[in-house]
Amino acid sequence: MRVLAASREPFGLTVSHALLNRLRVQHFRNLHNLELEVGAGRNWIIGANAAGKTALLEALYCLSRGRSFRGRRFGNLIERGASGALVEGWLEKEGSLRRLRWSSAQGEVLREPDTVERMLPVRLICEWTHALVDGEPSLRRRFVDWNLVLWEPSAASSFSRFRRVAAQRNAWLRSGGVGRAVWDLAYAEALADILRRRASFFAELAVFFRTLSLEEDWFTDIDLRWDGLSADSEELMARLEEMRAVDKERGFTYLGISRADFSFRCDGLKWFGSRGQAKVLGCLLQVAAEQLVSAVDGSRALWLVDDLDAELAPAWTQRLIDLLGRQSYQTVYTLLPGKLVPEQGLGSADRMFHVEHGRLLAREAT
Repeated sequence: MRVLAASREPFGLTVSHALLNRLRVQHFRNLHNLELEVGAGRNWIIGANAAGKTALLEALYCLSRGRSFRGRRFGNLIERGASGALVEGWLEKEGSLRRLRWSSAQGEVLREPDTVERMLPVRLICEWTHALVDGEPSLRRRFVDWNLVLWEPSAASSFSRFRRVAAQRNAWLRSGGVGRAVWDLAYAEALADILRRRASFFAELAVFFRTLSLEEDWFTDIDLRWDGLSADSEELMARLEEMRAVDKERGFTYLGISRADFSFRCDGLKWFGSRGQAKVLGCLLQVAAEQLVSAVDGSRALWLVDDLDAELAPAWTQRLIDLLGRQSYQTVYTLLPGKLVPEQGLGSADRMFHVEHGRLLAREAT
């Protein structure tokens, strides 16, 4: 599937406190034709299993990120019998509205504008949040790199540069690596640039995580540790030279940005805990990253929270609802009927909606 992007537009690149005002979803999974007025603060989406609650969050995620967070195992994003799917959102700031658009048809995905991920960043809490702690290293690297680009937008060009140089060096390796290794220096410099940016971001993230855990009195004995390559370009050059013969056999460069990870440490040792504990730690990490990114320009993400109480004791669920209420400007929660709502009740700004068979029922008064 190809992802296409429309022309760049300046709106929203330095937006602070821009909020999603309205959402329209058509032919997305089991959501046939749904419109939702999204409020500031907390939005509660109530519905039975397979009613379309998670699909609604998935549509919002696609609008921002351009792809699903559920993967292909849940089938096609396009409603059965339809030729394409459409998600539109209206972003509001200081009384002005800007339309955002995601569509999928005939194997192609289009987002308008292509800066939408920075205009409307989304943060997700779901059944896989624990994987930020105990899952594959690739997920943690994507987490760091996505937040790094929000924190330091110029990092996006560094990743683009690295991909271009890596493609050239790998093509040279696949062709037999004949002649001078002309791409080694450019590759080492591009790699060192990303490694330095990652290390700088992660050092700040570790401080924010530690501060937040102490403020909340959660997991106060746990710290973050980054494990990655040296960012010294000369050292990287030397290692590329040492590994060149093996790289020629492989047909690609082994030394790269995928050789990195971070871990949660307790008394210097890698931390292990239950899946529920890992989920809480993953949430804490997300909030710390949001605080760090927001400290740069004051912008805030849209939080998508799917069945928060799954695998958590009620007390921990309430603590996380309270934490997110203090840290986020706009959140969309999904809940099963009769499940947990804030123990202090709904506030005047809260909105509650019911989804049934992919259709949105009338909004309930709060």
